[in-house]
Amino acid sequence: MPLGIRPTVDFAFKKIIEVHTVELTKYKLDAQTIAQASKLQQWAFLLLFAQDYDAETLRKLFPGIEFETAISTMEIISAKTEDKQMYDQREKAQRDYEWAISGAREEGRVIGREEGIIVGRIQTLQELLGDTPMTTAELAELHLDALTTQLNALQQRLRDRVA
Repeated sequence: MPLGIRPTVDFAFKKIIEVHTVELTKYKLDAQTIAQASKLQQWAFLLLFAQDYDAETLRKLFPGIEFETAISTMEIISAKTEDKQMYDQREKAQRDYEWAISGAREEGRVIGREEGIIVGRIQTLQELLGDTPMTTAELAELHLDALTTQLNALQQRLRDRVA
């Protein structure tokens, strides 16, 4: 801090603000005895165990207006959290679906290229062997295994002819 500069403190706030530290884990509380506990103990119980109870049960355990406000706020937060989880799950499902479709498209492109190459080779070999080449449409109706079998047979015929 530079020389000559002193921080100023407004002492009016010191009388307004109090800070308390509460170690929640030190409280050994249960639902049967919480009604007779002090307000501090009740708040500790609410903070520690609210997630284990539904809103109506909490309202029965803590009938005061201060607790009603806190319980209502918890309900709102819980509803928003559940809505957000559902939204996130839908969004994840959509991304998974799009990823699967993208993968299937790419796989289809690869298979299509392979089939196209095989079709071209079959037509070339048919021409070399003096056969009437099948049209691309005719060959497109055949499954990849059938195309591969036909290609292998044409290649063997060409080898036999050369030998």
